[in-house]
Amino acid sequence: MKHLHMLMAALTIALFLYQSYLVLSANDRAPRTIKIASHIIYALLIVSGGIMLMQLMSVDAPVQWAFAKIILLVAAVSSSMKAFNYHATVAQKKAGVLIATIAYVGIVILAFAKPGNLF
Repeated sequence: MKHLHMLMAALTIALFLYQSYLVLSANDRAPRTIKIASHIIYALLIVSGGIMLMQLMSVDAPVQWAFAKIILLVAAVSSSMKAFNYHATVAQKKAGVLIATIAYVGIVILAFAKPGNLF
């Protein structure tokens, strides 16, 4: 399950970078297949992460970092939605990409560090 989750995380970041490049450089939208793929990848990412979280919680492991990752994922998804919206202004697109980038960087840092006493 861990390998599936890591693959989906890498694909999520790759798709985000591709969509950000399209929005910021050419002011263009991603093709429909990319949008469908990103929804499927987000779903697999959340399901695999949820299964691993339940396994960690069953052995009483410290999982505060996982809850912080969930909060950052919500921030990244919501700001990406605004950034990739067709009717958003250029400033809104740039701000959405910046906020999502910061959130994804935070998620990656938490994934590697796994601090036990986060809260």
